Amino acid sequence: MKQITTAAAAAFLCSSAAGQSASVSMSAPASTVAPGETLTITVEAQFDAAGALAGVFGAAGLFGFGGDIAASGTIATTSSASTLVVDAQLDFAPVAQLLTDPGRYALGAGGRGFDGGLAGPSRSLMTFDVTIDPAANGGDTLELSYEGAVVLVLGDELVTYSTDPGLNQQTLTTTGLTLTVASERLCADQNGDGLATPADFNAWILNFNSGDVRADVNQDGIISPADFNAWILAFNQGTSGPICTP
Repeated sequence: MKQITTAAAAAFLCSSAAGQSASVSMSAPASTVAPGETLTITVEAQFDAAGALAGVFGAAGLFGFGGDIAASGTIATTSSASTLVVDAQLDFAPVAQLLTDPGRYALGAGGRGFDGGLAGPSRSLMTFDVTIDPAANGGDTLELSYEGAVVLVLGDELVTYSTDPGLNQQTLTTTGLTLTVASERLCADQNGDGLATPADFNAWILNFNSGDVRADVNQDGIISPADFNAWILAFNQGTSGPICTP
């Protein structure tokens, strides 16, 4: 392991050079969801080391992160999170914890130790599953945001970017995620993107196998093989096809 000087360890507080940046965003397979649906949320860091060279902490790039997921919206307290997974390459003191406080879903943290940063320009920090309130109504929303920090290796410095920056820390920009419960949709639209495309064939199979209510294309209240023929008929009608709720 490399020898770390006191000055280098204190470099955690140093400012980044011009052009270097870090941000965090969240994504889901679709932004339109159905009541009772379970989907995986990905939290990802984007970063630019702007030509920084390797230093005492190793190669330039992502060193670690720590933060949690805040939830708001009409179904924030009636939906739930599970199966939190922190990026396996962040192998120093990993933390993966589900939170039960209203408005908080998950906490994750981890770092690389002293064996170098993870090269950019992006890195998945963690994933977790969210189950939408089964009693949700059309138009209900679940809004998710990241609150915390990421740390970059920049030469001989560890530089912190935070949503609540302290002394000499940089501001971490974030992009949240809003999930909206569908009021009405094309029955053929199985992946929630608002369109009827060949991708919905695989989506129907996944929905059928998982018992997702969207697979009930004939709207008889039962998910059965008969819904496959109903999906084919709905797909062939395109935008003029039947409407399902949800």
